[in-house]
Amino acid sequence: MLAVVALVLGVLLVVGGGGSDDSEQQGFATPEEAIEFSTEKIADGDAAAALTAWAGDAQAENLDLVGTLERFRALSPVDTSSVPSDDEFFVELGRTTRAGTAADQYRRMAFSLLLPEVRYDTTTRLDGGDLSAQDVADGLDSERLSSLKAQQVDLVVGPEQYDETLAQAAALVGADERREYVVLYEWDGDTYLGGVGVLRYGDDWQIDTLAASLANTPNGALEPTTADEYDAVVEGFPGS
Repeated sequence: MLAVVALVLGVLLVVGGGGSDDSEQQGFATPEEAIEFSTEKIADGDAAAALTAWAGDAQAENLDLVGTLERFRALSPVDTSSVPSDDEFFVELGRTTRAGTAADQYRRMAFSLLLPEVRYDTTTRLDGGDLSAQDVADGLDSERLSSLKAQQVDLVVGPEQYDETLAQAAALVGADERREYVVLYEWDGDTYLGGVGVLRYGDDWQIDTLAASLANTPNGALEPTTADEYDAVVEGFPGS
């Protein structure tokens, strides 16, 4: 049940996009193309281009606010994306909020690779530890991400309840379909596990989160893995 709630919250809260003319969002013919494009742009050091693969604008413009609030029976202070989609003031705020959240996921991805000593889920102390403020500054060199690749992309296959939850999550943001994928990334000679959620609007696929709830991947951050361990994750999906 927790995974189901996390999945829907992921669609509603962990989304991205742009708003300016030079970062207009685009759709892709397949989910794999969206994932590969965004990964290539991160490797190129072009965060703005990577964010054009996201669905934040469409979500802000199509969010079912009443349906969303009724589903969770609450309005959380951390839920900055649940705003009206029929009021341009709030739509623009929604676009901007989602863009920032998406950018933060790429920040977490970069940190997980460039600063593996830093945990993405807790505070890292810098006073008297093995890591200094200068170490952090020196480690955050985006040019080191140039070898990042999406080596393998696999659809997450789950039980019937999972499929129903995906459909419900898509409907709440006006999308036709939602899927989740796990990704085997390659960087600097090593391999990493990550997750990506995608939405389909008409014929266009766009990213809505860097996580896969059923695979229990963290938002944005990549985790070291081997090819065999990755295959075991894919083969272990309940619907496989």
